[in-house]
Amino acid sequence: MTFDKDFGVAANPGPGRRIPGAVLIAANRIGNIVYLNAQGFTSVDESLAKPIRADTTFWVASCTKLVTTVAALQCVEKGLLSLDDEHQLSTILPEYASPSVLAGFDSLLTHSSGMGYDFMSPALMRWRSWDKENSQPRGEGVTAQCFQPLLFEPGEGWECGVSLDWVGVMIERINGGLRLGEYMKQNIWDPLGMDSTTMHLGSRPDIQQRLCGASVRSASGELEPTPPHPLKDSKDDRGGGGMCISPNDYIKILVALLKNDGALLKPETVRSMFEPQLRDRRYLNSFLDHPLGGPMCRAGVESDAWNFGLGGILNLENVDGVCKKGTMSWSGLPNLYWWIDPQSGLCGMYAS
Repeated sequence: MTFDKDFGVAANPGPGRRIPGAVLIAANRIGNIVYLNAQGFTSVDESLAKPIRADTTFWVASCTKLVTTVAALQCVEKGLLSLDDEHQLSTILPEYASPSVLAGFDSLLTHSSGMGYDFMSPALMRWRSWDKENSQPRGEGVTAQCFQPLLFEPGEGWECGVSLDWVGVMIERINGGLRLGEYMKQNIWDPLGMDSTTMHLGSRPDIQQRLCGASVRSASGELEPTPPHPLKDSKDDRGGGGMCISPNDYIKILVALLKNDGALLKPETVRSMFEPQLRDRRYLNSFLDHPLGGPMCRAGVESDAWNFGLGGILNLENVDGVCKKGTMSWSGLPNLYWWIDPQSGLCGMYAS
């Protein structure tokens, strides 16, 4: 069987179905779409199911992090932020001023700041339970929901977590309170012609109408529908996971970074995104052994040479038939993956 046929069997109703549906899209450095295949449906609930398409919208969760990183690096280029100023964090984020957290801004972009996710950290789960019983209600929004103690001193560990949500807050504060989504619209989405992207579904019924459903696998192995967007009622713009977007739009960001023609960032800034940022890779390698985090971070690539760039994980060796050395990739919890392979001149996304 060919790949296209295998994909069709896996994504469509029948005995071979493995996923409810998915979009595969890839482009070259020029910006031409070199592969596009959409198979299956937007929901396993037949009453809600529509054929999945490249303009179907998805809650992309942590795929938002790349876009927030681009926005942050734009602010660095404007002189509003510095990658290595250790006092900047507690100045812009007084929430972390006492005791002062001495962390370079780059540690937030590379997940080496000490911030984590509750659902991936037993220590944070215990703290969250204690905090709920012993502290005043913190309210809603990023500053309440994402405030937490650090799991380690900045630079002395690696943990995927809420740091990019805080980066989003920083971008808003240094831009006079401009909402993160509005900043992105003005500086990223509109310049690239992205018209199917939002942080708030309620303000874009056209995007909400095309939103793909989500599903989970039951104990018996059956696909069952589940709510597609747990952050849809968030009052804040979540830099770590708040975007809804179509694959047709997301590929435009990947192409802009692959092309590196100055559309989003200076060429030297984009090149720095693909440079290894972690001095000690062992912490990242340890996380990649995590039964939940590892498969999400590796995006299906089997490699022994990982590091982290500004925006995603870096594979530092050629993997035959998969990707070249220097490929950057990342994922989103609902089962989405993106990648940029500068050596091959290709980029792409899997959205399901």
